[in-house]
Amino acid sequence: MVRRAENIKTILSRTLTNLGLDKRMRESEAVKVFAEVVGDKIAQKAQAVSINAGVLQVRVPSSAWRQELNFGKAEIIERLNAALGAAVVTDIYFT
Repeated sequence: MVRRAENIKTILSRTLTNLGLDKRMRESEAVKVFAEVVGDKIAQKAQAVSINAGVLQVRVPSSAWRQELNFGKAEIIERLNAALGAAVVTDIYFT
């Protein structure tokens, strides 16, 4: 029986899925792309620090920034998920 060679990306993706780590990998990607998605102005003041169960924690310097970003939270979530290609981020908590 002849087996066809698979590319490493396919094998890795299947392995991560089988181990239940694929979701966690996509979540960690949300932290990495946050600054790119929100742009330079916001990225200078807001830093994504972690994500757990779809809730992204973002550190901001003041309550004024927290309030300002809360107004645009839905758009940020939508843009993050579009960049990730899946509904990974369900909420953002600004601290």
